Amino acid sequence: MQMIYARWLYRRLKMMIIMAAAMMAASLAGAETALKTPHPDLKPIDVVRTQLLALQQNDVPSPDFGIRQTWAFAHPDNRAVTGPLDRFAEMIKAPLYQPLINHKRHTITEQNRSPDWVQFKVMMEDEQGQVLSFAWVVKTASTPPFENCWMTSAVSAPVLAGQGS
Repeated sequence: MQMIYARWLYRRLKMMIIMAAAMMAASLAGAETALKTPHPDLKPIDVVRTQLLALQQNDVPSPDFGIRQTWAFAHPDNRAVTGPLDRFAEMIKAPLYQPLINHKRHTITEQNRSPDWVQFKVMMEDEQGQVLSFAWVVKTASTPPFENCWMTSAVSAPVLAGQGS
């Protein structure tokens, strides 16, 4: 009788552990699908990295998630020029900036800095293997709800820098 109870208890504990692991995995996956938003604790490099990683897998976890993530970190001055999200998405999908979507790889190097802005050089290999160079500028925002948050204020047109893999 004790042997039967021990097996039952073992199976029950095993099932509970599997269910707990599945619930943890689901909650972690859900956390990764939420848009990250500007926060004063984020560094300038964090903003650029977040945007590029999202654009690299634009349609994960949903169509144009990468574009929406990039928009979330667009500086208010930048938004005034590019327009609302739908217009911003059209701009990113247009030929000039389309290579950012689903690119193969990128590197980010700080180039210039002042107290309220940082310029990065982004080298990126697009889906066709072209290596492109961008100037990516982030600066601190001063208007609510983004006060003291680093956000992207400008991205240059790409410059062809060579052929990748």
